Amino acid sequence: MPGSVTFRFVTNLLMPMSAPSTLRRVVVGLDVHKDTIMASVLDTSSGEILETRPFPNTPDHVIRLVGRLRAQGLEPDCCYEASSCGYVLYYQLRDLGVACAVIAPSKIPRRPGDRVKTDRRDAEKLASLYAAGLLTPIQIPDADQEKVRSLLRCRSDLVGQLVQTRHRTTRLLQARGQVFPKGRNWTLAFGRWLAKVQFEGVDQVTLTTYLHLITYLEGQIEALEAELARQAETDRFKPTVQVLSSFRGVALVTALTLACELGDIRRFESPRKLMAYVGLVTSEHSSGSTIRRGSITRTGNRHARTALVSAAWRYTHKPVRSDALRLRQADVGPAVVALAWKAQIRLHKRFHALAFRKPRPVAAVAVAREFAGFLWAAMQTLTQPTSHPVAA
Repeated sequence: MPGSVTFRFVTNLLMPMSAPSTLRRVVVGLDVHKDTIMASVLDTSSGEILETRPFPNTPDHVIRLVGRLRAQGLEPDCCYEASSCGYVLYYQLRDLGVACAVIAPSKIPRRPGDRVKTDRRDAEKLASLYAAGLLTPIQIPDADQEKVRSLLRCRSDLVGQLVQTRHRTTRLLQARGQVFPKGRNWTLAFGRWLAKVQFEGVDQVTLTTYLHLITYLEGQIEALEAELARQAETDRFKPTVQVLSSFRGVALVTALTLACELGDIRRFESPRKLMAYVGLVTSEHSSGSTIRRGSITRTGNRHARTALVSAAWRYTHKPVRSDALRLRQADVGPAVVALAWKAQIRLHKRFHALAFRKPRPVAAVAVAREFAGFLWAAMQTLTQPTSHPVAA
């Protein structure tokens, strides 16, 4: 008897896959958590919620859900909100032949005054909005892109810890009357001066602990950067990194960050769409004859936006091709080199024209917006794909 039940379950799971023309499309909104998933099934023809039920967040139960729906003559089209759960569920559904979209949380419509939030309501809301075409899916990174992106974000976290630890060290020194008298902190000269600083008792223990932590973090960052350099030489990233790093202000880490956070930049139809994606376009709240424009939207990918603004500060200096930049441009075509030089001239003038009447950080953001356009144009020179096919 148990064997016959298993046979019927496997038969129900596989038979609809061999006859997909008989299946009716339904939208399945999934509210995903670490341990559980709430699934809401919506019939696209009638707009009716057929069922909403929770189940454990395990591969077996996901397979059972898909098999049960297909056994009923239904073909699921799933969606769920991007979260810390990552893309494990997306990859699993893809392997089962199920269409799935991962939704951008910041672009989910929310009604004013709606203060009731439950897993059931969230799942039903996802299903209804997705069936109506009101949700914005994100681009799913391929496996290599996701792994290197995690490595880059790990490095970013360590750099942040290193900066904080250095600040705490200099504040301790200042509080004890020890101030470096000759220029900037954390230079070679500062290191030689710091080696001569000695405190008594507990203060020396605190200083030594901070210095050991700084040494450890510096070593970890150096090791991560060595691994990033190896990844940049792989076929997956090398063409993109070569083109991006031919621009001033874009070295290895910045180029890999843009490649991993943005994916294939050529997927954007225009530079304006790229600028909007990274949140560098100005916000606007206009009505009738009144036009109000504010600061940048700050939507989209924060890591890519930070990398672009950081690179934009390099254009405060006069246009020049340093030895390091010439070396990075050695393996790209003359069209990219010419575009990189045009960017230097244009963005340098633009920065100082804006800085004359606006704060310098505002000027840097405006330059970063135009800089994104130059990068988009340079990436159009590539003919081979820079990423594996992914769903969006």
